Amino acid sequence: MPCEDEHHNHNHNHNHDHNHGHDHIPPIPTTSSQSLNSKIDKFKVSALNLENPQDQLQKLFKDQEHKYEIKPVIKSDCDEQLIINIPFLNGSVKLYSLILRTNGESYCPKTIKLFKNDKTIDFDNIESKKPTQQLTHPQIGISDNELSEVVESDTFVEHFLQRHKFTGVQQLTIYIQDIYNDEDQCQLHSIELRGEFTELNKDPIITIYEAAANPADHKNLTAIDQKNNVQFGS
Repeated sequence: MPCEDEHHNHNHNHNHDHNHGHDHIPPIPTTSSQSLNSKIDKFKVSALNLENPQDQLQKLFKDQEHKYEIKPVIKSDCDEQLIINIPFLNGSVKLYSLILRTNGESYCPKTIKLFKNDKTIDFDNIESKKPTQQLTHPQIGISDNELSEVVESDTFVEHFLQRHKFTGVQQLTIYIQDIYNDEDQCQLHSIELRGEFTELNKDPIITIYEAAANPADHKNLTAIDQKNNVQFGS
């Protein structure tokens, strides 16, 4: 969105209490059965207050072959706040965790709120809505001056979610509320979702039950056959 149309509820209450994540434990590798990135309807992913073209959003959700690529860098526009709506394909999702790779210095997200199955969220109402879960992201990630296309470092952060709250998920909304510094932009490099996916059938399953044979019908058909055979034989 253009900066002259700045969104509502802009919040400049930044916190300088840096958490550089000295005890950071990188996530274990994702198996194909755990990853939900292939179950995201990537062409319908959208964002509010996005600097990038909308079609670059789908590149946030990388597969394992491209997980270390850091470009394109997804950036907020007028300020540091960003809303990302992630719909899933025809199915129901149980989310286990959210893995983020972000900027780790000047543009690092701090407060992140997650919302489940709410398609009405925008900057006019998001502060009045109760998140399904709120996260504090550590100041870990890619440096400001990193120019490489690929960075093979353990700068991924896994946030474990309350599974009982994230069942039956058809859309996940991620709201980056603030960052660690006084910059007016947040930066993301990748998003990975882990959990279970159950495909929903578009058409109901229709079972046709064959009627049980009636002995009387069999008897009547046999009598007709015998009569016909007599007629054909005369």
